[in-house]
Amino acid sequence: MDKRSLCLLLICINLCLVIWLVSVQQSPMLEAEAIADFSGSGASSSSTTAQPPPSSAKSGLRRSRSEPNQIHQPSRTPSNSNDSTLVSNTFDSHLMGTPTMLASQTPTPPQSSMQLMDLQNFVYLIDQPACDKDVRVLILVHSAVRNVDKRRLIRETWANRSYIDQTPLKVYFLVGGVGRKAENWQQFLGRENHLHGDLIQGNFDDAYRNMTYKHVMALKWFNEKCAHAQLLVKVDDDVFMNTPQLVKYLATPSLPEYSLLRDPNLMLCRSVHHSRVKRSYRSKWRVTYKEYPNRFYPEYCPGMAIVYAPDVVRRLFEAAQKSQYFWVDDVLITGILAEETGSKITPLKHYLEQKDVRMLVAGGADLEDPPFLFTNHAIKPDESMVIWQMALDRIQRPLLTQPAYSSASFASRYAPVVPSANISEVAQTSSTGLS
Repeated sequence: MDKRSLCLLLICINLCLVIWLVSVQQSPMLEAEAIADFSGSGASSSSTTAQPPPSSAKSGLRRSRSEPNQIHQPSRTPSNSNDSTLVSNTFDSHLMGTPTMLASQTPTPPQSSMQLMDLQNFVYLIDQPACDKDVRVLILVHSAVRNVDKRRLIRETWANRSYIDQTPLKVYFLVGGVGRKAENWQQFLGRENHLHGDLIQGNFDDAYRNMTYKHVMALKWFNEKCAHAQLLVKVDDDVFMNTPQLVKYLATPSLPEYSLLRDPNLMLCRSVHHSRVKRSYRSKWRVTYKEYPNRFYPEYCPGMAIVYAPDVVRRLFEAAQKSQYFWVDDVLITGILAEETGSKITPLKHYLEQKDVRMLVAGGADLEDPPFLFTNHAIKPDESMVIWQMALDRIQRPLLTQPAYSSASFASRYAPVVPSANISEVAQTSSTGLS
């Protein structure tokens, strides 16, 4: 064998060795990265977040033909035809499952079912324990798998654990499945949940036309694991929620909002009237006549912020389980199904619009003039940080006292947080902000 042939042979051997090392070592590297995240930062740290996978993982949302040994889930996706098409959304069971140390897949509780609308084999890929008995408001933030920065911002501001854990509020983030060939993202979600313990993940594809599944999953989770709470708040991850203002309403019987938030038929939002159905092919919200034949939608709540009473959650969830799937979630649930179940919308007067946010951040307005629970969509991170700091400066510490109907254990847990004089002062200076 001449020298040239020998050199080519050595090059081929080295190339094969490199390929083998890359393919075999990839999983241990990911595991080592996860262990480093866990050991380098505790789960109690609110400022530490696992880093998302590289952008090359984006191919994980592509759909492929079905293969053996897969979980078949119907998934709604945009269609170029005139009719909405039911597409098979398939996930390999060994891909969607994550290591025990990374993510928990809680068994379905006895009172639960594996049905979610037309999904007959629904399960939670990542789940959380049932609400503690002292939780009075469950806040479920609708997020997307890749909205890592938005979840981080919320954890650093209005859902900051150092504040929330001293109140009767509980905050979780809802996401869907990562899709095929996206193991990196599933492992990342497992690490994120290990650090923060606040993710709930369903096994449907996290896609725009699957938002109804996510909304109904919120109703299902509340109905089965937190039905004793006073309220369910559904909010999007690009909205600032004024949690101290909500705590004030819960804690101050002299405010009209205190009674309003105890209404058993409450469905509170800034409603939309006479919304014309989009038929243009250029519209992101195009709906075919087969999907919805009427010219206008019924009155409904925009999905970015809705407050539900438990009885309303139960009625809407039961109706959704029997209804035909419609991908415009807020129209279906708070419009069509609300009409069917006799659920009425209570108007929420004060959102903080974008111009109001800019004025408040610039110092041209007061945080409670008027008081608000939510901002509009797409608030900027620096604006959220400024408003949150203003809220902290205003309250100094969580505003919480014993409600008239609370148990002694609730009072002993929360009453010492704020002197009664502070509550009285707040009650005197606050004005109506809900209706």
